[in-house]
Amino acid sequence: MKLQRRSILKALGALGATGVSMGIPSLSFAQAKALAATTFPGAWEESHRGILLPAFRKVSGVQANLVASLAVDTVAKINASRAAPPFDVVLLDEGPYLATRDQGIYEKLPTDLIPNLKELPAKFIDPTGQGALVSAQIYGIAYNTERIKVAPTSWADMLKPEYKGRIGLVSMGSTLGSAWMAELARINGGSEENMEPAFDFVKKLLPNVGAVAANPGVLATLFQQGQIDFSVHYINNIEALKAKGVPVALARPDSNWGLVRSTMHIVKNTKVPELAAQYINTALSLDVQQKMSDAPYFVAPTNKGAKFGGSLAAIAKNMEDLEGFRSTDWLKLNPRRAEYIDRFNREVKV
Repeated sequence: MKLQRRSILKALGALGATGVSMGIPSLSFAQAKALAATTFPGAWEESHRGILLPAFRKVSGVQANLVASLAVDTVAKINASRAAPPFDVVLLDEGPYLATRDQGIYEKLPTDLIPNLKELPAKFIDPTGQGALVSAQIYGIAYNTERIKVAPTSWADMLKPEYKGRIGLVSMGSTLGSAWMAELARINGGSEENMEPAFDFVKKLLPNVGAVAANPGVLATLFQQGQIDFSVHYINNIEALKAKGVPVALARPDSNWGLVRSTMHIVKNTKVPELAAQYINTALSLDVQQKMSDAPYFVAPTNKGAKFGGSLAAIAKNMEDLEGFRSTDWLKLNPRRAEYIDRFNREVKV
């Protein structure tokens, strides 16, 4: 599987280098025995098992088999078995999806079976019709509130000498890591196509770096264990830590909050395309979206009818606010992302 994962990373360069109506008529799935779907590890898996799966079972009568998998690994498994894919529906980050959009591994969504697609704002509609942008994650400055009494206000604050050995980074192999590096490049005069300013920033930052995490889950653990005090992170991870009593908070950078969008797709050659469509329609339903946006998950909704509450409302009052956050141009970043990941892994050592 490592070889498959590596092949997907190389492809990044090659490409361009429960209980309410879900708004869809009841379908007959007497012959459908199962649906296999992926989710992300951690809070995503918890929320999908606790909210999405029961809602889907109520409208379909089917219990989905949910597998936690990172996006790159998910795509590698599909490519390894295209004729008999291991999954029917997959959840991906926007970057890996766009890197593989033209590989012929996703079905075009049947809009007549997914009426909730009409509830998405323009920024959350896939122009090719191969996916539904089902959610978004907001990231900002994560910090330990006991060790840092005044909230940092910019990424440049990381360079201050008082944070020597207390900064945590996350690998560019993760979507969070790549999105953050692209943001660093932009605010320092570069872009997704010119990442040199980001690498220059990180080079200056290295004396303050105490740990580098492979993924956001590990990064959260570093906060929990007290190994780091300051990093980039998602609101849902930070709120989950706060619920466990960890003294952390999320602050808005002066460049604005960052946004990472997540997509859901029907895998080509699935044996249950109608069931897969109903699963996505359920994921987009107002009931599911509202519950996932509330405590303790705080996954930003994409359904226009969802209300922003709790900690999420402190960041975005509505969908219009969400659409104004900083996002990554993955079509520009993807062509050299594998190269950037390799460089990050070589140069960023603690």
